[in-house]
Amino acid sequence: MRAPVLLLLFLLLNPVAVDAHHSLSPYAMADLRTVTGTVKTFDWSNPHVRINLLVAEANGNYSEWEFESSSVSRLTTGGFTKDAIAPGDRITVSYNPRRDHTTGGFFIAVTTTNGTTYTTDRFRNFSGRNAAPG
Repeated sequence: MRAPVLLLLFLLLNPVAVDAHHSLSPYAMADLRTVTGTVKTFDWSNPHVRINLLVAEANGNYSEWEFESSSVSRLTTGGFTKDAIAPGDRITVSYNPRRDHTTGGFFIAVTTTNGTTYTTDRFRNFSGRNAAPG
């Protein structure tokens, strides 16, 4: 009786590292869109780089769009650096929208006002020409 109790306590008190990862199923990966706005936050960290963007609406208000992408290493191979964009920068995000139709999505490229486009390593040949406005 004592051994099972000790084993249970050991398992409860010593969390096991789990290598979990979600799929890209929340995103419509065949649908490419773009949206332009001002960077609110840029989180350069693993497991996913994130951008929060303030986008002007027709009524003059702003809505916050949330984007995530691949890991830091995948973005680095596409030319991204942690200093590529910063809060306050105006950028155009090319992305795959969320299937639940909330604002934001999985970003695959970012174009800055000086015309520099940074892509993820999955989209090295990205041109942005086929992107429909978000």
